[in-house]
Amino acid sequence: MSEKFLAGLDDEQRAAASAIHGPVVIIAGAGTGKTRTITHRIAHAIDNAVAEPSRTLALTYTAKAASELRLRLAMLGFSGVQAHTFHSAAWRQLQFFWNEAIGGKPFRIISNKSDLISAALSSIGRSKGNAAQRDFATEIEWAKGREVAPEDYARIAQEQSRVALPGFTHTDIAELYRAYDSLKQEQGQLDFEDILLLLVGILEEQTSVIDRVRAQYRHFTVDEYQDISPLQQRLLDLWLGNRKEVCVVGDPDQSIFSFAGSTHEYLLGFTKKYPDAQIFRLNQNYRSTAQIVHVANKVADRELSSVRGKGAHNVRLSSHASEFAENEKIVHRVQELLNSGVTPREIALLFRRNDQLNVFAEILTSAGVPITIAGQSQGQRPFFYDGKIKEAIRLIRGASIATGSDTGDIPLVDQVRAVLSSVGWISDRAPIDDPRLRLLGFVYEFAEKVENASLRDLINEFDERERSNVEPEGNAVVLSSIHSAKGLEWSHVFVPRLREGVLPISYALESEKLMDEERRLFYVAVTRAKESLNLSYAGSDSSRFLSLLPALNSE
Repeated sequence: MSEKFLAGLDDEQRAAASAIHGPVVIIAGAGTGKTRTITHRIAHAIDNAVAEPSRTLALTYTAKAASELRLRLAMLGFSGVQAHTFHSAAWRQLQFFWNEAIGGKPFRIISNKSDLISAALSSIGRSKGNAAQRDFATEIEWAKGREVAPEDYARIAQEQSRVALPGFTHTDIAELYRAYDSLKQEQGQLDFEDILLLLVGILEEQTSVIDRVRAQYRHFTVDEYQDISPLQQRLLDLWLGNRKEVCVVGDPDQSIFSFAGSTHEYLLGFTKKYPDAQIFRLNQNYRSTAQIVHVANKVADRELSSVRGKGAHNVRLSSHASEFAENEKIVHRVQELLNSGVTPREIALLFRRNDQLNVFAEILTSAGVPITIAGQSQGQRPFFYDGKIKEAIRLIRGASIATGSDTGDIPLVDQVRAVLSSVGWISDRAPIDDPRLRLLGFVYEFAEKVENASLRDLINEFDERERSNVEPEGNAVVLSSIHSAKGLEWSHVFVPRLREGVLPISYALESEKLMDEERRLFYVAVTRAKESLNLSYAGSDSSRFLSLLPALNSE
């Protein structure tokens, strides 16, 4: 058996990657190289003729994570492997079988529920009051992910102790949910949850469809398995049938999306479902310094080991008399990092509440710090809809067709520069806010990661990113909710506002189950940091989670 793709893995990773026959479960701690492990496992299986690229499906939680999986697999020479979110994979199948299974014009997918929710509220004579629009969407997503119909919502929400939104009872939300679904159907629209529900219905009812899907996909890898919903598990079971060629990867200490219907029960119960499953654990952290790993272990009661060994004391805990003083300290520290040569996008501020992001965005912008808010474009057009980017990609696409693979030894970046120079664009003369500089930056990174990448490879990557709405990173300090930061990493991380009622959030104070999830959320925040971690709070009511920490440098 070839071991070409096992080289360079540590003992734990190698053992997991060697297990190319399912069922397999990998419990992967934060920063332990799980993406490297699962991509090398897929490559090892293909290299030894156990799996085929076109019959392998890798699934993960976010479009960005799926993009990273595809890129890593391309680096290993297996660009034919499909890597998608559950929703993206389901939508592709739904589109393929639409005429046969449903007929007529495909429904339009809505990416944002806000307009429909507003219309549904009006139709039942209500306004959102003090509740946030996002909270209504979350309730609908939770219900659909748990396969709870509108008529059952009030009862099940009460049974599961769902926290009612301000000014609304569970019965009110059930009425809104029903109105939302009715309006959506009248307008011929689908939301992301409908994609899964509709495909599940087709696969369960139409044997000819499910038989072809199972014939197409033989091997499955599911990343972030601790965040799977009952509906996603039902779809995975349909895809698998009676087969066991599945590898799931997750970390129960990073299960933070129960509010949206996810549960780590499937990860914890995997060996009960598959008694013959092989179990592997990844405990060697490559991401963070020893002190950051030590702090993380205290938060989650884990025993991760830091491969990087002992280093400087780079975890700071600071208390402040007021939020104003806390803000000033953070801005000063961010400016120090930037002045020392740290790249802006290597700095992140992580928050428990979304409303805190906009406050800090104003503060940092006023201080002249470039910022980006995760999931927001700050008034700019989405990257792939920008006219200059559309033109650039059109030109690159034309050049890829004209030249094919006959580009000699010309570096990919130089090829792109030459293409764009045909319309008079010279990178050295472009203004700093020209979006094509961001495109060129991505080309640099792509060429470094994918050996001998061609213009055609680049166009395929752009097309996949546009379909998935995964934009190239800009060079700015990142402001993100902790939930949105899951799966990401930065050299320098700030976690402010660490006080009771914020982290842990106020509605979790009376629930042991929710409190455990808040602790896991803090663990996720801590483990995003590679080089330094800055924790802070204002006032005397500090977060109870700070009492879990070892002695730190305090300010």
